[in-house]
Amino acid sequence: MSTIRDALEGVKSILLLQNDVRNLEKEVACQLDALGEIGDDIVALDKRLVRVETIIEVFTPRGTQPPRIAGN
Repeated sequence: MSTIRDALEGVKSILLLQNDVRNLEKEVACQLDALGEIGDDIVALDKRLVRVETIIEVFTPRGTQPPRIAGN
């Protein structure tokens, strides 16, 4: 009987592991979606920064150096 009990415990462990894997897959999918949204936000911020820099350059008198934002 202990062999059958061991086999049932093994099946139970496999089922629990499969459930854990499904939960992890859902979590990874949610995090990938969140990362995609963050990436979109970064692109949008970059475009806005380019617009701000363009405005600064347009209104800076010629012959003077426009102020630069750190990182550029």
